[in-house]
Amino acid sequence: MSVPSGVIVKPVAPGQAELVAEILADAFGPDPVMQWISRDPAYPKWVWRLLVPLLLPYNEVYVTGDGLGTAVWLPPGASRDMLPNLNALMGAMGRFGLGAIFRLFQFINILEKHHPKESHYYLLALGVRTAAQGRGIGSVLLGHVLAKCDRRSVGAYVECSSSRSLSLYQRHGFETQRQIALPRNGPALWLMYRQPHPAQQPRSNESR
Repeated sequence: MSVPSGVIVKPVAPGQAELVAEILADAFGPDPVMQWISRDPAYPKWVWRLLVPLLLPYNEVYVTGDGLGTAVWLPPGASRDMLPNLNALMGAMGRFGLGAIFRLFQFINILEKHHPKESHYYLLALGVRTAAQGRGIGSVLLGHVLAKCDRRSVGAYVECSSSRSLSLYQRHGFETQRQIALPRNGPALWLMYRQPHPAQQPRSNESR
């Protein structure tokens, strides 16, 4: 698998939560799940601004050096309890409506119901700015933590919400465990898991 050269992946620095939220809001603007929850164009940025600061303490959020892409992971054993606080919910209900908040909680409950029990790295979001998509940046970001998974013999899990992303994850060794549809004619979700790939042993130069 070829990847672009010159793409630098680094951990998010203190104070870069807004950058991560901006990248994800851009990347996930047309996402089917985001559109199912709320068609308000402000919704993706609201939800990522809310979530990203809660995820930074786990030290598994990465950005590219040029600020075009980001990957947000949770390490094995990390808590997935990231519900919005009451003030944020009240503001969201006023802006996006009660239906959007209901669908958000419904979505969270569905994800939790199907989440695997075994130890794994959990990819919450992989996003590349719209103008930079198709250049292989997502592959570089994805490979950065998958290499860690392989070294530590730990699996990886992701919920995929688009056919384009599906092919990306398949190329990196993810397999679909289950495909589900969100309620009320909602979009499809592919629940995907990747087993760790054993490290290749260096070939011996000795003839046998």
